[in-house]
Amino acid sequence: MGKRQSNVAQLHANIGKPKQAKQLMSTRRKKRALMISGAIAVVTFCLGFQLYEAKANLNQVNGQIHSEKINLKKQKTKAAELKQKNKLLKNEDYVKDLAHTKYGYLQKGETNYHLSSSK
Repeated sequence: MGKRQSNVAQLHANIGKPKQAKQLMSTRRKKRALMISGAIAVVTFCLGFQLYEAKANLNQVNGQIHSEKINLKKQKTKAAELKQKNKLLKNEDYVKDLAHTKYGYLQKGETNYHLSSSK
């Protein structure tokens, strides 16, 4: 059996050899480059898909935040109106006026007249 040469020795030996030896190395390099390119393509696809999902989730969360901000603004407006109404209800004159105009309550000695318009 012959003595086996190292890869480096084979490369140096192939420099001056015919195309057959060079073609063999070229085929190996092409296969290796194809495998590496395929692996890079798979990794790139996976990362791109994850990026797409993350962006979709971000858009959904931003939409929810926007709708909740609108809801919060409405609730703050409603709370301010209720505080104002509560403040008015603590005023005795306002309560009397409200009872008189809205519910038709009368104080002692008052007479209520209803005027109807006739055509």
